Amino acid sequence: MAYQKLGSFDDAYIKQSSPSSYQQIQAAKSAWEAANAAGDRAGMDAAHQAAESIRAAYGYSGGVDGSQYLPNAYAPIRNQYMDAANAAAEAYRLAAQTGASQLEAQRPQIQADYDALAKQTYINYMKEKQSLPETMAKLGITGQGAAESTAASQSNQYQQNVLEGELARQEALQGLNNRINELYQQGELQAAQAQADILLSLAQGYPDFLESQQEWEYKLAQQQAEKNQQAWENSQQEWKNQQQIREQQLAAQKEAADQQQDAFNRQLAVAKILAQYGDFSGYISLGFNQDQIAQMRRAWQMQQLQK
Repeated sequence: MAYQKLGSFDDAYIKQSSPSSYQQIQAAKSAWEAANAAGDRAGMDAAHQAAESIRAAYGYSGGVDGSQYLPNAYAPIRNQYMDAANAAAEAYRLAAQTGASQLEAQRPQIQADYDALAKQTYINYMKEKQSLPETMAKLGITGQGAAESTAASQSNQYQQNVLEGELARQEALQGLNNRINELYQQGELQAAQAQADILLSLAQGYPDFLESQQEWEYKLAQQQAEKNQQAWENSQQEWKNQQQIREQQLAAQKEAADQQQDAFNRQLAVAKILAQYGDFSGYISLGFNQDQIAQMRRAWQMQQLQK
């Protein structure tokens, strides 16, 4: 089964705008096919990358098989270059068209001038023809043969003058046409040169763009790394702060417990002293109930009876 291409672009733009770049891509395709036939994977990758590097300078990728149009980050810049190239080419074409129109405006005057010349040639011929008998009489030339010969000579001269006038007309009109064609050709040549110059700048600018893009990506990665580092340091500081708060809470709890224990010990000491004299009220604040206190009092009383 024949291979089905993923797209139908096939570098159409490069083929139209830069035949030399297109030929380089075709050479890379041929190299890919040769490497594929030989099972040379590295050669296939190298050929594909060679074609892709050319496409990248024109703002797109051909995809995995080179048949697609996948714009890259350089595409907006390429579009700006192309807008400038098209505008420059159009300016040259419009200038040529304006010049050609100005030249074309001379055509009616050229026709009129040669029409006037032809008319004047005819008038001169008719005057000479009408004055021929008088002229011959003044010159003393007589005879029907001489008159006919002179009339024929005048007619031949007139025809020659008419022919020369028409030839001059055609030469003048052809010269005008040549100048108009030259203007159009010059305009197309200048338009093509302007586009070629801007396309060359486009291709030459791609490495600088790529370098700036890589620099931007590096700075972005660096900024992200710094953010990650700062986030980690912040988390560490937060953990330390929480640990410090916890330690402070534990210290406060211990201090409170110690204070409670000291208070309890003081109350216990007071209760013991009072108990030596039969007063067990000090045990009430220590949590003893009345029955317990009563038992302690009876025990103390029995001890006193035994003495």
